[in-house]
Amino acid sequence: MGRLLLSVLALALLSGGPAQAADAPPGASSCTGCHAPLKVTDSVIPRIAGRKAADIVTFMREYRSGAWPSSVMGRIAKGFDDQQTEAIAAWFAAQPE
Repeated sequence: MGRLLLSVLALALLSGGPAQAADAPPGASSCTGCHAPLKVTDSVIPRIAGRKAADIVTFMREYRSGAWPSSVMGRIAKGFDDQQTEAIAAWFAAQPE
């Protein structure tokens, strides 16, 4: 798991995505490794920039609890508490779509 998280973080840093902004909350960069800042037409991974914060929080809580099965997101979601999740979700919701 540590290697996977490191890979996701490295991709986020290289992606040049919105999570590099100075006002991004801690942890936001772990999202942009997979969730592209720009629209990717044939990607099954949704963009989260501009989505409703409440939707992001709901999905993260479902991944964290195991209610929504996943191969990667459950492990990532378990790394954030409710307060961190809400801060990340609010920041992504405020980003341009």
